[in-house]
Amino acid sequence: MSQLHLLNVCLPLEDPGSLFEIIINDDRYEKITKQPSYLQREDFKTLEALNSSSDSFIDCQGYVLLPGFVDAHMHLDKAYSLSKVPNASGTLQEAVINYRKQSPHFTVEEIEYRAMKTALNALSHGTTAIRTHVNFELPLGEDVVFRALTAVLNVKEKLKQYITIQVIPMFLLPDDDSKRELEWIEQAIKMGADGIGGAPHLAENHEKQIDGLFSLAEKYDKPIDLHVDESDDPNVCTLDYIIQKTMERQFHNRVVAGHLCSLAPMEQEKALSLIERMAAAQIGAVTLPGANMYLQGRFDQGIVRRGVTRIHEILQSGATLAAASDNVHDPFHPFGKADLLQIGLLTAYVAHLGSGEGLKQIIRMITEYPAKLLNLKNYGVRCGTKASFVLLKARSVEDIFTNLPVERYVFRNGKLLYQSKKAEHWNDRQLLMYQHETESRYAKFERNLQYV
Repeated sequence: MSQLHLLNVCLPLEDPGSLFEIIINDDRYEKITKQPSYLQREDFKTLEALNSSSDSFIDCQGYVLLPGFVDAHMHLDKAYSLSKVPNASGTLQEAVINYRKQSPHFTVEEIEYRAMKTALNALSHGTTAIRTHVNFELPLGEDVVFRALTAVLNVKEKLKQYITIQVIPMFLLPDDDSKRELEWIEQAIKMGADGIGGAPHLAENHEKQIDGLFSLAEKYDKPIDLHVDESDDPNVCTLDYIIQKTMERQFHNRVVAGHLCSLAPMEQEKALSLIERMAAAQIGAVTLPGANMYLQGRFDQGIVRRGVTRIHEILQSGATLAAASDNVHDPFHPFGKADLLQIGLLTAYVAHLGSGEGLKQIIRMITEYPAKLLNLKNYGVRCGTKASFVLLKARSVEDIFTNLPVERYVFRNGKLLYQSKKAEHWNDRQLLMYQHETESRYAKFERNLQYV
């Protein structure tokens, strides 16, 4: 039986003013107890002194432990494609057109390489679960349509003991009920799809599209995760019909709506009514602040809309809302590095969530809330659950979002998978001494202020 024993752990979502002792046996939390004060034990290594995954007695020095991050909406198949798919206008329309044109030239091997690179980046930053949407464009033909799905499923299989990946193909059902194309869709589901995806607001008949997607979900007993109303136009509102179908088909807690951009410019009373009904139907939501701030409002003059959904109103309604990466270095979003702390900071800026309680909400939007949307079992920091977590060199949620700590220690089922340590780059000895003195005094000050 392997054991991991942690001292002086900060659990900011539990009690930010206390430190905790944690014992992990095999792959589960066995003991989580509040300490009376800061404890010093010579037989425990500090995080900086860790040199292998076999070190089992760790003094966490008051640093933050969070459950592994959960990225509820990514596009692993598109990531790192910007060099081959430019987007001169920066619009959603050009991104879609250009990516579709280039798709026949992407091999399974290239897509798999890009998806693997992105998944490993996410894991190194502390993400232990991802839900990725995958292009499934029927007009491209049978030779092309399965490539992205095959590549991402390969990555899922290779990384299954390290990171949970859920794969959601994006289906646009044929208008003419083509038997051949419907067979491709059903084949994709049987290949290992974890849910039914799509973007019904892009269809000519969105109600028929939504009906078809719900029918597929019922037939194969799959959850639904859709791109919903990714538009600046407040008149684009497929959410209304999605809510109706969720209630009729009794799909409560099995539908997720991503983007929801058109809620932002929508008339207040209508938007609030939709959000209230969405919460009643137990439809989850995902905000994608990076991509939406970049893509939306491109044709506005004067006051430019930012495109991000109504974060405050959705949280206040009781609906489950996650914040996620969406796209990484592709024509839809040229930035990002699959780091949910970066996404959390963007969310805090755009939603004005800078208070202590607001930042705790941000943490929940990249941990607990998306874990609920993905229906993850054995998640969280509590006795009996799997010990998948990230240790951050920060002593509070405010510290996390002020410094976006580089030093992180990522554990999966009680095993250390990744550690990133800050390299000292001061070439001047005096400056290096000041750096060490400042860090040492700051650490002592923080301990005396918070825990003693």
